[in-house]
Amino acid sequence: MSTSGIATFASSLTGEVVLPRDRNYGKLRRVSNQAVNKHPAIIVRCADGKDVQLAVEFARDKGLLTAVRSGGHSFAGHGVCDDGIVIDLSAMKRVHIDPAHETIRIEPGITAGELDCLTQSFRMAVPLGSCPTVGVAGYSLGGGESSLTSKFGYGCDSIVGLEVVTADGKVLTVRAEENSDLFWAMRGAGANFGIATSLEFRLHPIETVLSGGLRYPIRQARKVLQFLDGFAPTIPAELFLTAAVLPHPGERMLDIKVVWMGEKKKGERWLSPLRKYLRPFEDTIKPKAYLDEQRGGFDVPEGYYSSHRRAGHFKRLTDDVVETIIEHASNAPHEASGITMMYWHGPWCAKPHDNAFGFRRTGFEFWIHSYWRKAAEREKSWDWVEEFYRAMEPLSTGAVYVNDLENEGEARVRAAYGDKYERLSLIKRKFDPDNFFRVNQNIAPATQPSRHAL
Repeated sequence: MSTSGIATFASSLTGEVVLPRDRNYGKLRRVSNQAVNKHPAIIVRCADGKDVQLAVEFARDKGLLTAVRSGGHSFAGHGVCDDGIVIDLSAMKRVHIDPAHETIRIEPGITAGELDCLTQSFRMAVPLGSCPTVGVAGYSLGGGESSLTSKFGYGCDSIVGLEVVTADGKVLTVRAEENSDLFWAMRGAGANFGIATSLEFRLHPIETVLSGGLRYPIRQARKVLQFLDGFAPTIPAELFLTAAVLPHPGERMLDIKVVWMGEKKKGERWLSPLRKYLRPFEDTIKPKAYLDEQRGGFDVPEGYYSSHRRAGHFKRLTDDVVETIIEHASNAPHEASGITMMYWHGPWCAKPHDNAFGFRRTGFEFWIHSYWRKAAEREKSWDWVEEFYRAMEPLSTGAVYVNDLENEGEARVRAAYGDKYERLSLIKRKFDPDNFFRVNQNIAPATQPSRHAL
């Protein structure tokens, strides 16, 4: 890339080009996981869809490895790359909400916290996680799980339309009735097929919830988890349930988190056996505004910036699973190491849906995680996660949620999509035959065309 060529490209943009010599380069090249330390040759901070189109054309013309970033929360660090180009969408924040038709259209720079504030102004929501700085676009195009999922579906299930810049620089309108194969693929595997410059979501009515947590010392975890093994399969779609060993100073603690989306008295009846089974160290379950529930999500302990995680799925909290959890969670390297288990159930998990999202499994999604402050702490934290995961792997189904993956190879990507992978590979061949969009949980283009359906 010549200096004059970069200058010409920069002059064509409404946004800006950032190079390694620029003052803000050091900040802009960083992603949420500080263990990822990559140095792109050029960062393009796009202001609109035309900038995205120009950036894709420039990257293709120069043969640049291309990463796409909105919120920068990919655990694998896919929002940045070495020596290539980062197409940064974080400044694209236009929104149009239509409360009468219960839809909202956003640009990809919108974060979960911003979207929650907008939609809750009208007592509605899109199913989103509770970390406010996560980019909505990347999160939902990979699935998007939420405390609302068991009742309203995953984030991708609420997408009703997109505008997409494809690998050849074209801008496509993507809906059920227009480019329907790409519409199917983007909702669950979107990073592989193009850059969504606009996403339209169906909104769902929600204003208040019954939510909070029960906290137990780790020495009581065996009894509590054994109770959950029988309790979880009975719960209705209105109830979201997690169990986690999360960062706490001092003694290790087991946290049970619930969100009830239905009528308050009915929720209290459903939660009564859980709350009374074993007296918790702390019970914070109470009615609250949905927005307050979202703002009360898990935060990484202050000062812990780097992380490693491994994830999977098991159907039940069997004795072997419980003993493995207790053994490893009790011997974590430090307080910022633990395991989170979300119980998935309801109609959105129990039957197929017409999009690419592959993780529709009743049972417990789990991820083992560790954070660290200093490089010297990395090895101990990393090894603990890997050892814990190796112990859990034989007890798991092999399924995994694609947004949980780090850089773990093709077999794990195939496990995330299951029997949908072949169709995705064929659609990849149609829209990105050269695998231009490959800094992601990559689906390789099919090598041969198929007689079978696209």
